[in-house]
Amino acid sequence: MKPPRIDQLLAAAHDGDATGDAALALAGRLRASGYPAEVFAPSIDAALGERVEALEDLPAGDAGDTTILHFNVPSPLGELLASRPGRRLIVYHNLTPPELLVAHCPQIARLTALGRRQLGALARSGIVDLAIGVSEYNTRDLVETGFRKTATLPLPIDLGRLSGPGDPVLEVELARTPMPTFITVGRVAPNKRIEEFLKIAAYYLRYVSPEARFLIVGGTRGLEPYLDALIELHGDLQLDERVRFTGKVSLAGLISYYRAATAYVCTSAHEGFCAPLLEAMSSGVPIVARRAAAVPETLGGAGVLIDDGDPAAWAEMLRLVAADAELRGRLVELGARRVRDFDSDRVLERWVRTLGSSSS
Repeated sequence: MKPPRIDQLLAAAHDGDATGDAALALAGRLRASGYPAEVFAPSIDAALGERVEALEDLPAGDAGDTTILHFNVPSPLGELLASRPGRRLIVYHNLTPPELLVAHCPQIARLTALGRRQLGALARSGIVDLAIGVSEYNTRDLVETGFRKTATLPLPIDLGRLSGPGDPVLEVELARTPMPTFITVGRVAPNKRIEEFLKIAAYYLRYVSPEARFLIVGGTRGLEPYLDALIELHGDLQLDERVRFTGKVSLAGLISYYRAATAYVCTSAHEGFCAPLLEAMSSGVPIVARRAAAVPETLGGAGVLIDDGDPAAWAEMLRLVAADAELRGRLVELGARRVRDFDSDRVLERWVRTLGSSSS
């Protein structure tokens, strides 16, 4: 008897996207375990080549197969999932609450509100056999939305890719002016509260030490109104090139920024998982983060959590991390231990066991 298919659906397949990378890693492990498995999307970045299949090539399937929808943006794929034979699963990567987006990105806020409505409709429809959250925080959201059967499985992330070569030109540039370097990584979206990162930088440079740099590493496409507001704030705070936006960077560039970092600063008010926290810990970078959403869960006690929104409290903690070698070493050690909990081989095996049992 042939093994059942286990296929995954993405609303869009973007090169370097954590959701797509996880789906591809899972498909590869499923195939190695004997299951026919592919990833399908209606929109595919050219850089992904043939690793993702066009949605129109999705096989018809049969009653023994499993179809998985990765849910992180609204799309018509919920209707497609409902039409599929066999078992139907969703993997929930969370949706940013619209209220965190509406001031600067009302169109994106409307999209996330639509996504919330679609998620609720899927729960009410009863067609989803298993709803998987990539964090307990996400799974609680699924339960509150009304899904009857849920599970929690962490996102499989290939942290080994960060052990490759960095960008030699960038590393020379950073080494030319050695100083404490504080970074944050990810799309420059309103829920990340980058305005608070800028205020922390302003306080640190004015009252702690002028010898430091603060780098916002991440893409801004589709988020231009928010970026414009941040640039205006950058000017109002009289910041200079010591505080800058890098834009989207290559993998080599990302590696170099992590290697140069004194600390990773997470001011985000909403994260469903926050893969950059794992990237920072695997790169030996101490973390100072807001206690919000899934951040404490992902850190698992391996970073400094701050409840206070006062930039002074953040800046003073960053001063301690930069100056106190013992504290810094302890945070690096805790981070290295925490990363082992997310070993990609073990995580993928958990996914295969769960999906295999749900397909039997």
